[in-house]
Amino acid sequence: MTANREVRKTVDHPSVGPVTVDCDVLTDGDTELKIVLMTAAPGSEDETKLQLTTVVGPPAGTRN
Repeated sequence: MTANREVRKTVDHPSVGPVTVDCDVLTDGDTELKIVLMTAAPGSEDETKLQLTTVVGPPAGTRN
C-alpha cells in the first residue's frame, strides 16, 4: 500500500460538532482498495472530539 495524498478536512459530527482532521488515503494499486485514516493533532480539542465519537457512536438512524 502506498499513501496517495494527505488532506485536511473539517467534519461536522452531529454529536460533537466540527472536528478538523488530517486524512491520509492509502491505496493498493492491484485491487484499487482505498483506506482513509483520519487523525487529529495530538493534544488538541479536535483529538478529544474525535476520541469522543468512539463513545457516542454513529448518529441515530444510521445503525444497522
